[in-house]
Amino acid sequence: MHSFDTLFLDRDGVINVKLDERYVQDPSEFEFMPGAEKAISLLSTIFKRILIVTNQQGIGKGIMTENDLNFLHDYMLSELVKSEGRIDKVYFCPHLVIEKCGCRKPNPGMIQQAKLDFPAINFENSYLVGDSLSDIEAGERMNLVTIRVDNEYTLAKWTAELMSFIE
Repeated sequence: MHSFDTLFLDRDGVINVKLDERYVQDPSEFEFMPGAEKAISLLSTIFKRILIVTNQQGIGKGIMTENDLNFLHDYMLSELVKSEGRIDKVYFCPHLVIEKCGCRKPNPGMIQQAKLDFPAINFENSYLVGDSLSDIEAGERMNLVTIRVDNEYTLAKWTAELMSFIE
């Protein structure tokens, strides 16, 4: 039974380990954060939908293509399914910071696009989990409950706390 509406998750540093000074470009470089797969599996049981909103300016820099990113996301999604987790849709911003687009967090464009794709989203009962101030600012601009995680306070720890609150 779903108790919450939509969970927006950043990717790098929340779902997967962030690489130092580099972009995750293919599945061989993709490593889930400790406990992330189990956390997403549990969160899949309480959220109506789980969406990723991720800045990916490696595309804008020419380091990778959209096809490379889609291949990486297909890998991530297939791994999550193995642990009974689900992601309903992945949104990404391929633009460079200097392009000043509306979709690059801290701008809320990806969240706004999600509302167009899923009109039933209720922002008052939705969360955004991210590891950067730009993630949190994007969520706050859309009146989401925001949670900032880091290497000490992971998605898995937040999920455990949320589950204990629900039970």
